[in-house]
Amino acid sequence: MNRWSGLFKKEWMLMRMSMIFFTFSFIVIAVSSFAPAAVGGIVESDELTNMFSTMHIFIGAALFLQSLHTDMKEPDLWLHSPASIAQLLGVKVIAAVILIAGSFLIWTGIAIIAYFIGGIVGIVPDLAILVKVLVNTIFMMSVSLLIWVIYKMLAVRVRLLAGVVMLLLIFVGFTVWGVMEFVWKISGSFTGTSLYIIVAIVLFTGGATLLEKKVRY
Repeated sequence: MNRWSGLFKKEWMLMRMSMIFFTFSFIVIAVSSFAPAAVGGIVESDELTNMFSTMHIFIGAALFLQSLHTDMKEPDLWLHSPASIAQLLGVKVIAAVILIAGSFLIWTGIAIIAYFIGGIVGIVPDLAILVKVLVNTIFMMSVSLLIWVIYKMLAVRVRLLAGVVMLLLIFVGFTVWGVMEFVWKISGSFTGTSLYIIVAIVLFTGGATLLEKKVRY
């Protein structure tokens, strides 16, 4: 327990400015987006939901990669920590998920205020949206981890080819994401969530395994 506490404290010190910046930026964007609802204007709830959901997914993955990249500036120190690779990476995933969940609460709170002031229905996100955002965020972090590790491994030897491979892997990642979104729509949230979790575990395990081999970048 003490080890996890230490890891979370370190993660907060490492990423606190980025987390605060994202939270402040999201509040500004959310307030400005819901402002028309508060004064009786027209608000496209589906468009706002898709925009906020996509923002959370990619910000979560970006914060995860930023934290990973920062720690890997000193790989010998970070990878030779007494903590396991699962703990070292897991704390980054959990921190990003907590941030996204907290931001979701802010989103909900602002939407509720706009609803009571403007009386427009459909702008308050529900639990299903939160679940989908979180599983998509975890999936995106898993994909990002594997692509990042493969790129770093190749960049040491063939930098130009590494860039090409990275772009190809990004394309494959988005293709897989599209397929899973299609499965979600035709099979329902339970099957979709299960598929996201399984694929995310496989990808994350692959990326963590490669990283644990202590590749020097």
